[in-house]
Amino acid sequence: MSQESSPPPPLPARKSVDSAAEKISIETEASKKLPDLPPAANANQRISFDLNDSVSQISAVRQWELYTSLQLNETSDLFVNNSIGQNTIRSKLNELEVEDGDTNTKFWIDIVNDYTNSILLNKKINKLEEKVLAGVPSNIRYLVYLKTLLVRQKLNSRETFSSLLTKSRQLRDEYIESLNVDSRVKEVLIVFNYYINEMTNSKFEIESEESSEVMQFPISRFIINVCILLGTFPDASQEDVLYLLLKFNKLYTCLNKDEFFYKVSRSLEEDLPDIFKHISVQGINLNSLFRGILVQLFSSELLDEEICLRVLDFVVFEGFDFVLRLILYMFRRNLEKIKELDGDALLEFLSCPEFVSEVQFDFKEVLAEEPSVIQYENEFYLINANSMNNNSNELTNLKEVNDELVVKINDLRRKIDSLQATHYEISDQSEQYTKDLSEAEIENQKLLKRQAELQEKYQNLTMAENLSNTIKANQEFSQRNFELEQQIKNLQKSIEEKNAKLAKIQPS
Repeated sequence: MSQESSPPPPLPARKSVDSAAEKISIETEASKKLPDLPPAANANQRISFDLNDSVSQISAVRQWELYTSLQLNETSDLFVNNSIGQNTIRSKLNELEVEDGDTNTKFWIDIVNDYTNSILLNKKINKLEEKVLAGVPSNIRYLVYLKTLLVRQKLNSRETFSSLLTKSRQLRDEYIESLNVDSRVKEVLIVFNYYINEMTNSKFEIESEESSEVMQFPISRFIINVCILLGTFPDASQEDVLYLLLKFNKLYTCLNKDEFFYKVSRSLEEDLPDIFKHISVQGINLNSLFRGILVQLFSSELLDEEICLRVLDFVVFEGFDFVLRLILYMFRRNLEKIKELDGDALLEFLSCPEFVSEVQFDFKEVLAEEPSVIQYENEFYLINANSMNNNSNELTNLKEVNDELVVKINDLRRKIDSLQATHYEISDQSEQYTKDLSEAEIENQKLLKRQAELQEKYQNLTMAENLSNTIKANQEFSQRNFELEQQIKNLQKSIEEKNAKLAKIQPS
């Protein structure tokens, strides 16, 4: 009787089935944690604003529309859509321990869980601003940012933050390396710089005969300041900080700087006309000042870190229109100081960091500023539209001017030809004069040399003649001295004889 064979080993589980089951279980678990559906009455409501709404409501709604647009999403194949990104955020929220009575933290948890944006839908932006003024808890701030900025992307399965960092270090940036910032922040900046210049910059290659080079875009100071602030979030990973930094970069690059500076200038002109006129009369370029302030407001080296984070919080919810109101508030606070200064002193004061750092910020007063941003935007685009409509008329005028210039150019060419002929004649004469001058200089050198030789001979002859005359004069003086000595001797002898005779004559 044959021995019974052992049963075959069990087949391995199918990965596809297990992964599908796991995915279903994750989705089921996540669906259990979803908040309740909004009331049916609000189902057909749309987030919008009207001209009677406050600047805060208008800014918040338009900022939400910007976040939902495609222009704020990264298009690189380095990232993939994270369909369960919001569920991941909610799972992190469930891990938070909220103390009883902590209404502030509960409010922000509700904000993260509120996928209907009921704050904007019901126009309760004032309540949101009150909570921002009270302060966003540090342990939940990055989750609020991830939800509000609609960060729904993650690195693909082939990449991790560590692998990107390894690749990024090959693109050494001395400026980033020299920054005095936390090492984690510096690593995020290195990866960000690598992504911007190496992975999204391939279409900007400049073809040359020898090799192809890629334009390197320097990292902006705004991004550095924001990254430093994001690095203060205690529970945010470097990967989360990178996602947020990419969103802020898109937000900053999509900002129409000309339109923004125009709105700030018009706000100053309408709300502070005396100050605006005083500064304009001095010939100061306000746009360069606004550009500097836009970066300085996020610098934790210049301002208190809490103030910078508060500004960043408002920018997340209301965009850069809040910065417009903040600049208007700063000029209002420095009103008296600006009136006292003129010329270079005024420019130096407006450009110095103290113009920003010495302001005592009261964000309630900042929120009280209500510039007519819609009106200023319409003015800006109307100016651009008018300039475009006038292009055809300007083109006709330019053609007429061009015809006149062609006639003038032809006349000038004839004059140039005449002047050219005269120039050639003068050049020929100049060459002849130069040749004659060279010959004269050579002859002059010869004569100077001959003169030097003759002077040397003359000096030698003069010295010999002087010596001969001196010897002859000495001989004459010697002869005369001898004769004088003989005369003296004769006189002495005669005197002695006369003295002897006189002695004989006189009686003793």
